[in-house]
Amino acid sequence: MSSQTINSEASDGRPYVPGIIAGGDLIFVSGQIPMRDGRIVEGSIEDQVETVLENIESILRLGGASLGDVIRCGVFVAHLDDLPRVNAVYERAFAGHLPTRTTVGVTLPGYDIEIDCIAVIPR
Repeated sequence: MSSQTINSEASDGRPYVPGIIAGGDLIFVSGQIPMRDGRIVEGSIEDQVETVLENIESILRLGGASLGDVIRCGVFVAHLDDLPRVNAVYERAFAGHLPTRTTVGVTLPGYDIEIDCIAVIPR
């Protein structure tokens, strides 16, 4: 199977690639954190989720897809009590197209949310 790396500013010097196109039709997006211009976005959990989803959308766009093409997400939340607020932003962003999802409560270093995903590139 062939693969192509999607480079973006999202990796910001960290040791991973933001996304990979595999087999010509799937995009695997690495876990994205609430980072913009090399800095963690401080603020509410809603602000952090919006930033993460913007980062994901940017990577998907570079690979020829959008949030509407996402088929699976992994959501990693530092505080499970924030889940209703996370879900509100997440549901708005996916606008009626909800991918499959796993949600896990975890300890995160200096931010409250991380999301990864898999998308199908539209033909």
